[in-house]
Amino acid sequence: MEDKMIFIAIFSGIFCGMGLIFLMVSWILSSVMADRKKNCTSKAVGTVTDMVRSTYDSDREYSVRGFHPVVRYTTATGETITVTSAVHRNPPKYHVGDSVHIRYDPNEPKKFYIDGDNTLNIVKTVFFLVGLGLAVIGLIVGILVFMFA
Repeated sequence: MEDKMIFIAIFSGIFCGMGLIFLMVSWILSSVMADRKKNCTSKAVGTVTDMVRSTYDSDREYSVRGFHPVVRYTTATGETITVTSAVHRNPPKYHVGDSVHIRYDPNEPKKFYIDGDNTLNIVKTVFFLVGLGLAVIGLIVGILVFMFA
């Protein structure tokens, strides 16, 4: 019986630990998004000039992970900026020639985000829900087993 308790305690601890890791990632993404919204106060209309494939090497076979839009926009000071978005999607959300509304940091104009693109918010929400689910499962299993053991 004691071996079962140890196993269940480890199982419960692993679920809670994984849940906390997912919740921390969600919190970090939330902080990044809040910082970006705080600093990117200037607006511009940009044009998607290219779509760059993001790849990874898995057993020497390249697989497409997603597509990053390359955006060109002009700042309020007249500087033309061309920058690749860090956010990628597969299938791509944007196409070459699309107009997009940009918010950029006036102090560092290459720091930007596409206004209305909720990709990062969806990822943050998924990490939060998975983390919460894992933590709750771990806690419930741990509590129930120790209550009825």
